[in-house]
Amino acid sequence: MVTLFDEQYSRRDLERLTGRTDQIGGITPLELADGRARSVPALRFDTGAGLSFTALAGRTLDLAHAHFQGIPLCWRSLNGDAAASFYDPTGERWLRMFFGGLLTTCGLTNFGPPGEDSYGAFGLHGPVNCLPSEDVRWSERWEGDECILEVEGTTRQTRVFGEDLWLHRRISTQLGSRSLRIHDIVINHGFERQPHMILYHCNLGFPILSPGAELYVSHREMRPRDGEAVKGIDVWNMVEGPQPGFKEQVFIHQPVPCDDGRAAAVLINHALPGDGLGLAVRFDPQQLPAMIQWRMLGESTYVMGLEPANCPTIQGRVEAARRGTLPFLDAGESRQYEIEFVVLPDRREVEEMVAMIEQANQKHGTTVQRRPDTG
Repeated sequence: MVTLFDEQYSRRDLERLTGRTDQIGGITPLELADGRARSVPALRFDTGAGLSFTALAGRTLDLAHAHFQGIPLCWRSLNGDAAASFYDPTGERWLRMFFGGLLTTCGLTNFGPPGEDSYGAFGLHGPVNCLPSEDVRWSERWEGDECILEVEGTTRQTRVFGEDLWLHRRISTQLGSRSLRIHDIVINHGFERQPHMILYHCNLGFPILSPGAELYVSHREMRPRDGEAVKGIDVWNMVEGPQPGFKEQVFIHQPVPCDDGRAAAVLINHALPGDGLGLAVRFDPQQLPAMIQWRMLGESTYVMGLEPANCPTIQGRVEAARRGTLPFLDAGESRQYEIEFVVLPDRREVEEMVAMIEQANQKHGTTVQRRPDTG
C-alpha cells in the first residue's frame, strides 16, 4: 500500500483518483541548460510524501539536490553543477567540480589527497564523480500495491595501461516513501589487481545544519585526523553558526551495527518547525568499515559531511598503502555497497533512532581518541 497524506491507498485506489501517477509523484527526466551544466542529463525523483531529489546521469548518478517538504537537506557548493568535460584530474582541481549535494562519490582507486605510486598519478578524491554514466534507464513500476521508482546505470573508470573498473549503480525509492537506497556494484573488468578506494561523501547543510543541531553516530571509536580536529574533539557532534576563517575538522569513526545490522549516522535539528527534522545515513559496516566526518562550519562552506568509506585512511592512497589498509580488487572481482538515506520528521522516530544508536555504542564500549591519527 502507498501511504500519502496520512492515508493508505492501493494501486487501484490511486488509478481511480488520478489520470496519471505523476499527478502525485514519479521520475522526471531533465537536461540542465545553463552555464557549465549545459546539456547534463538528470532525473528528478518525487515520492509524493515530501521527499524529492535529483540524480545527475552526467555525473555518475550522484545526488545534486534533495529536499523534504520544501526544506533543503544538503549543502550545495558555490561551484554548482558542471558537465564532466570540465574535469581536470590534476592535483586538487577536483575542488572546482565539487557540487556538494546529498551524495558525491569519491574513488574508485583513491580518495583523499593527490599523489603518485606504482599504479600511476592520481588527483584529489579520484575521477568517478566527474564521469558520465552509460546505459542509464529508469522505471516507474507497480509491484502489487507498491510503486517502485528506480534508475540504474554504469560508470566506467578506465585508462589505457591502467584500471578498468565499472560502477553499476541502482537508486530506488517508492511512492509514499521518505527514504532512498543506493546499491552499488564495483567490478574489476581488467586483468590485473587494482587498488580500490571508495567514499560516499554525503553533505548535510542548512537549515537542518544550524546552531543547536546534534550528530549521533553508532561507532566503536572516533579519532581526530590532525591537530585542527583535536581542537574540536569536545564539540565534534555539535553545531554552531558559520564562523569566519573556520578550518575543517575531520574525524575518523569506526562504525558498528545497530540491532538491525546497519550502522547509523543521524543529524537532528529539533528547532525546525513541527517536530523538528532528522536525516540519517544507514550502511553496512562490513562493506564500509569506516566513516569520515567532515565538520566544516565556515562561511559559505557550511556543511557536515558524513562519509562512509571502505578504508579508514583519509590521507590518501599512498598513506593507505604505507599503513597496510589499502583495499584491492583482483581481476574479475566485485564488491557491493549499500547506502540508505532516511528522513525523520517525527519526534518519535528520531528518539527511536537515537536510542538505537546509543544502545549500539554502549554495547561496543565507545571511546574517543584525543590525539591525531598518525597511524
